[in-house]
Amino acid sequence: MPSPPPTRTNMVTAKRTPDRSVRSASARLTALLVIAGMVAAWAVYAVFFRGGARPSTAAIDGLPWAPEGHRRAPDFRIRTLDGREIALSDLRGRVLIIDFWATWCPPCRDEIPVLVDLKNEHGDGGLEILGLTIEDPEHDADDVRQFVREFGINYPIGFAPEGMFEAFVGPGDHPIPQTFVFDREGKLRDHLVGYDPVSDARRLRRTIARLLAE
Repeated sequence: MPSPPPTRTNMVTAKRTPDRSVRSASARLTALLVIAGMVAAWAVYAVFFRGGARPSTAAIDGLPWAPEGHRRAPDFRIRTLDGREIALSDLRGRVLIIDFWATWCPPCRDEIPVLVDLKNEHGDGGLEILGLTIEDPEHDADDVRQFVREFGINYPIGFAPEGMFEAFVGPGDHPIPQTFVFDREGKLRDHLVGYDPVSDARRLRRTIARLLAE
């Protein structure tokens, strides 16, 4: 019986770790660990994204794990690579994509060209995009600038302020990319965890078209 095709990995952990092989010819233990990991991942998803127990939201009025459309984006101030300062609240009135990413994240590299296209297509029609890398601004700034040039990124790029990624996704280690879409009133309307270049590209385009038409 032929082996099934390999499954594409469409997300990576936000905590940078060394590359590891996902294949093992005879490791029964590895198989058990994979199964256990899948169960654990589903448990985390269920807790944070399917209405289970959640951390307190008392400190921040904007945590988007509330039902879509019922929470506004937390108001952070972003300093971009070119020195500008942007407050999320200043972007009310525009459809907003916030993309948490990193230069070393393969699925982030898949998603960014689609974001570039969306900005080209809808930037004059009310769409804003913020790309916020979770990398270290003191050590990784040159790598990020080189990445921006290489990919021709045409929307603001900055380093996620301390605590912002956690405010959006909750405490602990979480995968990237994570892409949040807010309507003109600043309310969460869609949230992508990881990125599939076929289904998620279509989903993003549909969501943006719908929100711009509202």
